[in-house]
Parts: sequence; structure tokens; C-alpha cells
Amino acid sequence: MAWAYNTPDGTPNNGPTIVAVALSVTALALVALCLRIYVRTRITKAVGLDDWLIIASWIGACGYTSATVVQTKWGLGLIELDTMPDENVLNFGKTQYIGAPFYVLGIWGFKTSLLVSYVRLVPGTYRLLPISIAAIVTMAHIAFMLVFLFLCIPVQKQWEPLVPGHCADAVPFYLTFSSLTIIFDVITLVLPFPVLLKLQMKIRRKIALLCLFALGLFVTIVQIIRIQTISNLSNYLDSAEAIKWSIVETAVGIIIACVPTLAPLVTYFSEKTRSGGSSGNTPARPGAEGPYALQSWRATKSGMRPLGSTAGGENGSEKSTENILQGPVASVSETSDTSEVPEPRGQAASGASRSNN
Repeated sequence: MAWAYNTPDGTPNNGPTIVAVALSVTALALVALCLRIYVRTRITKAVGLDDWLIIASWIGACGYTSATVVQTKWGLGLIELDTMPDENVLNFGKTQYIGAPFYVLGIWGFKTSLLVSYVRLVPGTYRLLPISIAAIVTMAHIAFMLVFLFLCIPVQKQWEPLVPGHCADAVPFYLTFSSLTIIFDVITLVLPFPVLLKLQMKIRRKIALLCLFALGLFVTIVQIIRIQTISNLSNYLDSAEAIKWSIVETAVGIIIACVPTLAPLVTYFSEKTRSGGSSGNTPARPGAEGPYALQSWRATKSGMRPLGSTAGGENGSEKSTENILQGPVASVSETSDTSEVPEPRGQAASGASRSNN
């Protein structure tokens, strides 16, 4: 039985391959998202706006994948365009039109999620930079969405080519959109690097953080491949490769945005495994007071400090590196040395008393 509707058996079709790729990468993105939500709700107990944005991104990715799967049944992936049945063109165009807003939502979501997480990276006026970039990215993607939806006048002409009206040339728009997306991704990629390079922390921690954020290069590589497929489009029926790489782009972006938040998961379960082998040791319940807790900030003359801290207290300069990093970055730096367990206050006080005597 032929994969696409209204086509004879044996018609060359890459539809099944597109479906396999789309479902696989979207499922991997869902796994990464679920692990992130588990970390934020059960371990760090610090759900933020960036988590909601990445959820919105996956909803967009899922919607786009669903539209693509349906579109393959109407002819997406046919190797020879001459084999596209005339009766499939209407539904082919409708599903492509429906999928476009989901794609824009997907790529907007993971970009703004990363930018919002940078807002929690350091206190101070530097926060205005990721906030401003997030606002620009949001406005740009709203504009992209509107162009996608009104590429043809009347709109119906996007899925019914014979309807009287006119359409803008889609290929130049897609190329412009993709090029701007790459620019936004590069800005998002390099934005945290100046801050990370200036942080006073162990070299291995700094290298680990830089490598985590550098994973964004994979999204840029996927986008470059996608641009090449777009430049080779002959018409909107010949969009299988571009759509496939669009799905991969969104899924990879979601995965990369989730990876930096997963370090506490590894640390927590490694501690739990080690503690489980000792009858006298029970792992402490992770929570707001645990080693994974994130802190709120207050303004002081000497700068931003965690609530409850003092200039010379235990939250002072000695631990400034750990206190500066919040959100996904904190999950890496605060948990990278699991052997450095803070001494309980009671024992520290009694030890100080004995040393004075």
C-alpha cells in the first residue's frame, strides 16, 4: 500500500523517513524536557519562566511534527513532484499552513527560554541585555508569524493556488527568516561567555560551563543545512527536506536548552546510590534548603546579595561564585563538587568553642 493518499503502490516516497526522523527527535526533546521539569520541581524546587517557555517550545515542536506527519500522507516526501495527485494539493497546502505557526512557536520558545535563564545568571544591570534581546527576538518572531499567515492575499490562495489573488515570493522570505534566526542564535550563544569568563571559579567548572553553552553551535549547524535546502526549493510542494530540518532544528534547540539544567539529577542520584550502600546514611531530601536551592536577590550598596546574607557571612565573597549562578548554570556549578558537604551549624559552633578553649 502506498504511503501517500491517492498514489499507486511503488511510488517513490521519502514520507516514511521524514516521519521517523520527526517522531524520533521530538520524542528525544520530550525526554529532555521531562527530565528538566523533574529537576526543577523535585530537586532544585525552582520553577521559573524559562521552564514555561521551553514547555511552550515543545508544544510548538509537537504541533509542527503532527502537521508534518499528516502532510506526508498528502504527498510531502514524494521524490518526483509529477506524481503528486491533483486531489492532494488542497490538503497538502492546508496542513503546511497549519504547521507554520507551530514552527515559529517552537523556535521562539527555546531561544527566549535560554535568554530568560541568562537573566538569572548574574545580578545587576547586565540583566538588561538578555531582556532586551528577548524582546527583540519576540517581536521578530511575531512579525515572522504574520508573514507566514498572510503570505498570500487572500489567505486561501496558500492552499488553493487557482484562487484569484497574489502571493509574495516565499523562498526569499524563508531565506531571510532563516538568516535572522541564525543571527539570533549566535547572539544567544555568545551572550553568557563574557560573564562566565570573568567568574572566579575553578577552571574545570568554567570549562564545563563554556562547553555546555557552546552546544548551541549544533543548532546553528542545523540551520545552515536548512538554509541550503530552502535555496534549492523549486516550489512549495518541494519542501520535504526543509521541513525535516526545521523539525530537527527545533528539537535540537529544546534539548540543548535543557541540558545545562540536568546536572543536579546526576549528582542527586549518584549521592543517593552511594548513601544507599551505607545503613547509617540517608540522603537528605532535596528541597529549598538543600544544596540545590536557588536564592532570591536583594540590592545592597556593595552589589546584589542573596536574601539573608551579610557582607561577611557564609554567603559572602567566599561563595560568591556559587551564589551568582542561578537556574541552569547553578545546577552545574553548585553541584559539581559533591564531596564538599557543608558542615552543620551546630557542629561548626561546638568546634569553634573547643578551639578557643
